[in-house]
Amino acid sequence: MRITVFDNPDLTIETRITQAGTLTFPLVGEVAVGGLPVAAVEKKLASMLEDGGFLKKPQVNMVVIQFSSQQVSILGDVLKPGRYPLDRPSTMIEVLALAGGVNSNGSDMVTVLSQHEGKTEKRDYDLRDVLRKGEGANIKISPDDIVYVHAREVSVLGQVNRPGKYSVVEGVRNVVEFLSVAGGINPTGADVVTVITYRAGELVRKEIDVDDLFHSADTSSNFELAAGDMIYVPRAPMVYVYGEVQRPGTFRLERNMTVAQALAVSGGITLRGTERGMQVKRRNAAGVLEIIPVKAGDLLLRDDVLFVKESLF
Repeated sequence: MRITVFDNPDLTIETRITQAGTLTFPLVGEVAVGGLPVAAVEKKLASMLEDGGFLKKPQVNMVVIQFSSQQVSILGDVLKPGRYPLDRPSTMIEVLALAGGVNSNGSDMVTVLSQHEGKTEKRDYDLRDVLRKGEGANIKISPDDIVYVHAREVSVLGQVNRPGKYSVVEGVRNVVEFLSVAGGINPTGADVVTVITYRAGELVRKEIDVDDLFHSADTSSNFELAAGDMIYVPRAPMVYVYGEVQRPGTFRLERNMTVAQALAVSGGITLRGTERGMQVKRRNAAGVLEIIPVKAGDLLLRDDVLFVKESLF
């Protein structure tokens, strides 16, 4: 879907309705739209924007760009990566055969990503164990699943300047060295990187703080990697700033970022704005939207929406 809001280009997005019948829209988050006609979705989004206090009488338009079919994506180091029709329930072994099987650079590690109730479920398998134990028939693949065969190289993905696969060679072995050959972490990268390794027959997922990785005297986080391992740098959390600021929009949420710092990156308060009565719209642990008065020194959290009011005098 392509969704636009009249006179608010920052809210224009292209998104996909998940198998669970939901889509994600800026400011309002996840929205249940399964079974609704386009006009009803437009009305629902407009109501949520207005009820949330973000816009007055918004005009929302949604256009269907593409309808999805029953397909599975087979990616990574297979002979014929791509999307394949899935006409009946299939196993992981069967869908790998559709793509010609694992190529000469592929490893035995296979990841399956599935969508359930709007959430992504990740399953990792060792192909050797699957075949040795005869469990291939028990690993079911559903439409819209992604089957990914890992390479014998180390993959460096996400918010780095040159994402890709890099060979394990002399001089390029540990986490910092692989991040370096990938051009380093770009400005949109988060403060934590994820390293997925295969050790002693098990997949191990490690979350490493960037400060510890590059600046700490403790070198335990900068360990040696092996073929098939992966480094992933996620996108940094964001904060939304709107109202009477010079450059309203979405900005990176820096570590321990205050309201004053968010105002600075958005260009500062306009001549019509005021620091009195600033508010943050924030969802609590139960998912309920709360409106919280804030001051310049208060800390912001992931996905906060900071609103600066117009001065009345």
